[in-house]
Amino acid sequence: MQVAPEIHRTPRNEIIMPPTPLSNRTVGLGALLIALLFLLPFNYVYGEQEESSISETVRVVTWNIQWFPGRSPGASENAQLAHRAEVREYLPGLQPDILLLQEIRDDEAAQFLIDSVDGLELHVVTDFQRPQAHISQQIVIASRFPAIAAHAEVFTDIYHDPQTEPYRGFAFTALEAPRGGVWLVYGVHLKSNRGDAEYNIATREESARQILEHIDEMVALYADEGPTGIIIGGDFNLLLEREYMAHEDTLNIFLNEGFDWSWADVPFEDRVTWPASGPFPDACFDHILTRDLPLATADVLYKPASELSDHRPVLLKLELE
Repeated sequence: MQVAPEIHRTPRNEIIMPPTPLSNRTVGLGALLIALLFLLPFNYVYGEQEESSISETVRVVTWNIQWFPGRSPGASENAQLAHRAEVREYLPGLQPDILLLQEIRDDEAAQFLIDSVDGLELHVVTDFQRPQAHISQQIVIASRFPAIAAHAEVFTDIYHDPQTEPYRGFAFTALEAPRGGVWLVYGVHLKSNRGDAEYNIATREESARQILEHIDEMVALYADEGPTGIIIGGDFNLLLEREYMAHEDTLNIFLNEGFDWSWADVPFEDRVTWPASGPFPDACFDHILTRDLPLATADVLYKPASELSDHRPVLLKLELE
């Protein structure tokens, strides 16, 4: 029987913007105009449509943009400039309403990208510090919806050296949901597959448990604000199709808590988000999980020939009634 690696926990560390309950927020001009619209006759606003027939599609996109900008930590200035221009030109075509990015260098690089998509607002850029000062892979959340709260938190993770400062975690934002209530949105980039497989698996599994602990806290916090939907997306680094990794429980930890997996029933060949490279075969690293939201199946979005990243973007379209 295999024994899981020892878990070394470090004190919880949190960078947080305190949440503001919806009921306490100031009513702005936009909200006032919306209120006035509802005083008008319904067919004046919506024509002959009935309210029950009005639907809305929310596009959730997650994308690991390989070492942005430059595609490598030591990229030349010219390589960085080229990468910046290519991704910025491509990104608006994804039409994201909620955007989760991984491997972004810093807040300047994040803002550069978000500014290319009309209506998108940057909510979170993590500031996780790796032991190697020149390496920076941050997580970003942006959306078209107002943010009530946003913060980043490091995992009290599994490390060989208990003195190692944590440098992985998650990004979080609470959004005003388009149909009322609150959406809790998480961006993740879980432990890579470099090094010992059992150590990596245990690290990801423990990270999943800590995300669930945070979800429980946030659901309780926003219980009075209406329905709570949850979205978790990003690079999970799962290799469940490999026989020696198939026993990993990271995904099941979420599914056992009522989450829906957007790749359910999708054949592996149709959900390859990391195409084969050298000796490494195709992989499905990138996932979106939801809870208390409409069921939906994700799609892989194929990149142009310029190869902007080693990962493909993933789109989930939530159809709201």
